[in-house]
Amino acid sequence: MEPISTTSMRSHESDDEDGPPPKPQKPMRTCLVLSASFTFVYTAYLAIQNLQSSLNDEANLGVTSLCVHYGTIILFGPQAPLAMRLIGPKRVLVLAWIIHCIYTASNFYPTWLTLIPSSALFGAIAGPMWTAQGIYITAAGEKHAAMTAQRLHPESYEKFVHVVLSRFNGIFFMFYELTQITGNLISSLVLSESSYNSTHSSEDNIAVCGPNDCPSSSAVSNSTSSSSIAKPETSVIYIMLSIFIGCNVCGLILSLFLLPTQPDNWSAKQPGPEDRRASSPALEELCQCFRMVLDRRMILLMPLFAAQAMAIGVLYADYTKAYISCIIGIRWVGFVMTSYGLCTAVFTIGINSFASRLGRIVLFVVAIVVDTGSLLAMLLWQPLGPESVAVYFLIPAVSGISEGIMQAQFNTLIGQIFANNISPAFASYHTCKAVSFTVTFALSNFICLRERLYLSIALYVLGLLGYLVTEARLHREVDQSRKGSKDASEVRFTLEEKSLDL
Repeated sequence: MEPISTTSMRSHESDDEDGPPPKPQKPMRTCLVLSASFTFVYTAYLAIQNLQSSLNDEANLGVTSLCVHYGTIILFGPQAPLAMRLIGPKRVLVLAWIIHCIYTASNFYPTWLTLIPSSALFGAIAGPMWTAQGIYITAAGEKHAAMTAQRLHPESYEKFVHVVLSRFNGIFFMFYELTQITGNLISSLVLSESSYNSTHSSEDNIAVCGPNDCPSSSAVSNSTSSSSIAKPETSVIYIMLSIFIGCNVCGLILSLFLLPTQPDNWSAKQPGPEDRRASSPALEELCQCFRMVLDRRMILLMPLFAAQAMAIGVLYADYTKAYISCIIGIRWVGFVMTSYGLCTAVFTIGINSFASRLGRIVLFVVAIVVDTGSLLAMLLWQPLGPESVAVYFLIPAVSGISEGIMQAQFNTLIGQIFANNISPAFASYHTCKAVSFTVTFALSNFICLRERLYLSIALYVLGLLGYLVTEARLHREVDQSRKGSKDASEVRFTLEEKSLDL
């Protein structure tokens, strides 16, 4: 999954302004420590997320836990500024990694009383966690830019800060995208040591895999379900989860001992006591976010945001369960999803060169067509088992291409369209995606996969239309602005000519 974050630096609180001055920080070191910390923790989480629907498929417990996780993000995400003011960014990160440990540990004994509460805790800390990440990266980038400008060209700070922030964010997200590869490889390598029968020889079992997968509920008339997935031995699962807890602990240690106590220039960016009493940033952000949801431009783009999130949710929860685990076995989930992580990372990093040559509209259309094509392939393909295992890598790889393009282009689109109100625009964007994830996982408890694939495709068609209308209106506004500037220049030129005649 795509992450919820903000780089706003206005609503954070310092630790103790009367304490000793903080030690000089090395910005690149801070960036690398933070990136490594997230790499360890999300190596564990993303691999577990991909396995939830397969390992905990009884009564859809795994998918329900994902639904609870993303639903809690919707409720608590807007409260991130309040968490920053109360406990500070470093304590937020340390608390987040502790909750990650609890979440991973709950998978040793997954029940409704263990996995659901830990998923809710995990969702509650997700918004503040990504806010803290944005604070540290932004502060480190600003410090590095100031140091570089002071050494070379003091008057060029604004130029340096843009370049350095892009570089630091690029470093962080490069590490983050690689976690899909590291986590999935660990899970599959460990699960491959199991001696369980990974494939289904029964035609009846194969018939309920793929697009025919339905909730294991008596309410479903055909009562089809892929819940008969063969599981690895418990001891093998415990070994995998122990490795993931070790990854969480490594991330916790890095943040606890190597991350600065507070971001550079933290105290200077805090509001004074009067400002704190005069305003409620959390309430203001909530109001701005609700107003942004009613913006006509955002309404046009929401179907595209929702469609892309729903497609990812189907890939994480349904493709891994109904196509991979149900036919070729759980041990292949990590190997297959590695292709998704690899393609996403490559296209996220290399998309800038394509963007300058092809333009944003072409890239978005290609991404939408590619992702819709992968959904159609899932809809039309009934896996039978005899196919080559390599076939199962194609859909995640194609989806990774689309995700890599959209992840880069969504930010530029929102930044250009909502340049004067960018913070609530990004908040609305991330909230929309979280809602779509929640709905996707919730529907898996009631609706068969085939119907959800139809819904995803329909959303993409509607999203493409809304996006094209948005781009057309944006180009019209730009043309009108240029025409207005040209008319104003002609008027000034005419006035100057008349003044010369006089």
